[in-house]
Amino acid sequence: MDIYNYLKKDHQKVADLMQQVIDTKDLGERQALFETIRQELTLHADAEEKTFYDAIEKATRSQAVGEKIEHAHHEHDEIREYLHKLSTTPIEEELWIETFGEFKHSVAHHVEEEEREIFEKAKKYLSSHEATKLTKDIDALKREFKEQLEVPAGVLGEASAIGGLPKGR
Repeated sequence: MDIYNYLKKDHQKVADLMQQVIDTKDLGERQALFETIRQELTLHADAEEKTFYDAIEKATRSQAVGEKIEHAHHEHDEIREYLHKLSTTPIEEELWIETFGEFKHSVAHHVEEEEREIFEKAKKYLSSHEATKLTKDIDALKREFKEQLEVPAGVLGEASAIGGLPKGR
């Protein structure tokens, strides 16, 4: 599997989980689904930035492509902010579901842009061998990050407690 199909699979998994959050009225189920989404998106964004985005930037050295990657980084930051806001808002409040709707829209917008614009550019600069290797790299990094997230929150600090690994662009 190449990196494009791997990322599309991740994107679809999160979209399906988000729809389940919208569909359920059970607050316990909604909370559990949100925690899964939070972990999946944290692992996805952090690993994607350190593998896929870095590989594209190194392969192209193009200002236009660099700007698209920087925009994607900003969208990831916005998603992290939504994750934090949702994590600190009581799930039973109307504000939570309103914020979740905005969050869902933001994620969908990011996915659409990434799959249309960034994938298109990456396919011009990354060989099929590189695209396949990136799948292995991102999967390994996600596993490593997941192990870090499973360490008690106090050990890693506040970043892991609110749904993110320390960023290191």
